[in-house]
This record gives sequence, C-alpha cells and structure tokens, in this order.
Amino acid sequence: MIPATRILPWIIWTVLLLPSCQKTKSSNQDERPPNFILIMADDLGYGGIGCFGNEEIQTPHLDRMASEGIKFTNYYANSTVCTPTRAAMMTGRYQQRSGMEGVIYVRGKTRDLGMAPSEVTIAEALKERGYATGIMGKWHLGYKKEFFPVNQGFDEFHGYVSGNIDFHTHYDNAGIYDWWHNLDSIAEEGYVTDLITKHSVDFIETHQDRPFFLYIPHEAPHCPFQGRNDPGYRFPGEKFPYYGIVDDKDRAYIEMVEVMDEGIGELFATLKRLNLEENTLVVFVSDNGAEQHYGHNGGLRGWKLNLFEGGIRVPGIAWWKGKIQPAVSQEIVMSFDWMPTFLALSNAPDIANLALDGIDLSAHLLREQPLVDRPLFWKYRKQKAIRDGKWKLVVDEEKGRFLFDLSEDLREEKNLADQQTAVAETMEDQLTKWYTEVSGNREMVTN
Repeated sequence: MIPATRILPWIIWTVLLLPSCQKTKSSNQDERPPNFILIMADDLGYGGIGCFGNEEIQTPHLDRMASEGIKFTNYYANSTVCTPTRAAMMTGRYQQRSGMEGVIYVRGKTRDLGMAPSEVTIAEALKERGYATGIMGKWHLGYKKEFFPVNQGFDEFHGYVSGNIDFHTHYDNAGIYDWWHNLDSIAEEGYVTDLITKHSVDFIETHQDRPFFLYIPHEAPHCPFQGRNDPGYRFPGEKFPYYGIVDDKDRAYIEMVEVMDEGIGELFATLKRLNLEENTLVVFVSDNGAEQHYGHNGGLRGWKLNLFEGGIRVPGIAWWKGKIQPAVSQEIVMSFDWMPTFLALSNAPDIANLALDGIDLSAHLLREQPLVDRPLFWKYRKQKAIRDGKWKLVVDEEKGRFLFDLSEDLREEKNLADQQTAVAETMEDQLTKWYTEVSGNREMVTN
C-alpha cells in the first residue's frame, strides 16, 4: 500500500496515466517509449575504470560507452554505503524518507528490516507505463520476502538480497545460501557476474518487443575477492574470512572488474543484434567509493564509509545511440536523479505529484542544457555533508567542520572552515534544516 500522505497524488498520477498507457500499446515501434538499462557496480571508486584514469584495469566496453556518450565527472552516490544509495535510486528520494539511512546487515536485528513495500519505486512507476521490469543482481533492501524486488514493482528477479555472497557457492557472509528467482531459492551453478549477465541478456531477448526497464546491480568489485577460476570458500557451519582466501587479492580485484566489463560488452552486443541500440538508454554508475585498502578512488580524499569525495564521488556514464552526443559533463548529478529522468523520457504525466528529490536530467542528456543549481546532502553515521556549487562542507561529530572549495581543491586538502566562517555556518544551517525535514519522526536504519 502507498502511504496515506501520498495516496491521493498517486491515484491522480495513475488516472492521468491510463490514456497514455493505452496510446503506448497502440503505437508503432518507432513511437514506443525507450528502454532503460541501469547498471550499478558495487564499491567501484572514482578511478576504478579505464575511462576514469585507471591504466591498470582494462575496461574497453565501458571506455567505449564513455567515449560515445556522456561521462559525468561530478557524479555522486547518495551514500557512502550500499543500502542507502540503492533505496535513493529506487525511490528517487533521499534514503532518509524511507528510513534506509544505514546498511541492512546480514547479522543482527537489521536483518528483519527492509524498505517498505509501500514505497513507490522506479520499477512500479514504469510498470504502470506498460514496461516489463527486471532486476538481475544485488538487492540489499531487505532479507524477508515481503521486501523482495517482486513486491517492489519488478516482474522478474534473479540474484541475491544480502550485501555480498561467495561468487561461486552463493552463500552470504553469515553462511546462509542466497540465490533467488523471484521468491524462490534456487540452486544455480556459476560465477555471479556471469550469471547476472546471462539473465540480463535473457531478459532483453524475452522483452525485446515491448518497453523494458532492466536494473543490473553487479556484485563486482565488492569482496569477497574471487575471479572466475578461484575456489568457492563459503559454506554453512564453517568459519571463513570476509575478504576471501585468495592470496593475490589485487589480481582477483582486477579480474572482477574486467569480467564485469566483459558482461557489459555482451549487453551491448545483444542490443545491436536485436536492433535496440537507438531505443535504449544505458546508464553505468557505482553505489559508493572504493574501500580504504582495495580499489581506486582516483586520488580523492577518503573512501567507503565516509563523506569525503573518495567515499561518494563515483564513475557515471550515460549512453544512447543517436540521441546522446559524446561529451564530458561537469554538471552535478546524483543517484536519485535517474527515476525522474526515466519517467520523463517515458512520457509519464506530471511526476511532480510523486514529490521526488531527484531531478529530470533528460534535457541535459539529449540537448546538453545545464542543470538547475541545487544543494545536495548526505548523512551517514557521525558525518553529514552538503555540496552547494563549488563549496562542500563536511560536519564530523568528533572532528569538527571541514569546508572545501572543490573548484580549486578537489582532493580536499585545505580546510577553509576557519577562514570562511559565514559560508560554513550558512551551509551547516542548511544541513540541519534538510535533515530535520527528510528524517521526520520515522524509524531509521542507521548502521
């Protein structure tokens, strides 16, 4: 059920939608709305692929995607950890509004929590537009079946619901088997990245004759660090290390990213074979920055688990043959912007009724129009942050305030909080007002 405060707008939106849905069904192939493929890497830092400066890792398909599409150099994840970014991306709203500020862990009391089915997701909204909807990969928005993707607007789900699983045995970090088709636990052999690619290709082939939304949240390059030929090591009733048993973890990490890129190449080959390239928008992003000791954040300060640039600034690429012209965009974009963008491109009626926090990027994607100026906010554990134009403020409960001019100090090396006190105080006041508004009195996952 949709929350009571949002029932009327959703009813109005759905009623307005019906004529356009009927029109879509009667339209010819050229008039049908575009397909959307949203690919998200896991723990891939800002410097984690070739087109973002990494010469060690070979990612020819992502590099081609960036050279032929828009490469976002100011793309941000909504959080510095998994669950919150995914909640924001799925709802188009700050994750605090759905109570998903922290991580839902495989152990402990958060295992009973999840994003409420009453939240209106991007899958539900596009499904109302006549789209086939699928997710292949990591969910991480609830372990109980009531929170599963098929109860959040997805027609089909192949993947897992925890934060990470053994790439070969498919057991999570608590030794619980975690591989699903819709609501059924299934035994399926294979390397997780390859399985995600296989099911993604199958979904495209099955639904090639109608509009589709395909969400592909990869496990790579999140630990455990395992390549295709490395052994499985997680089994029930046994103790095992979190990061895996491979000695050369750097080698495994590189292979994990390269296998993911290989799979993305298969997706593009499938679109070409089925003549879907000119009617499909493909987006590639990451959920947060790389870990402190594994991965590449492009020399930025910080890493996963904090709100400096290395924890939240990540690769972002958008590709659409014949529609998006090659460009490097410095516009500031965030995870929750894709829901309003996809809805706008699907010719949905007035999406303002959904009260989304993200903005429609379509005019920037298709015509390179600049985006409206807006502040963006983050909150995780003991840190809050705001970016407004060139300024970024990080407020740490233990270490104080950090103010940076990102136009001159992208590495966040010079703290200007004591020199620009008026700027720092104004931005901190904005942060306080924002958090009061988005958090309300709701129960919050804050781990």
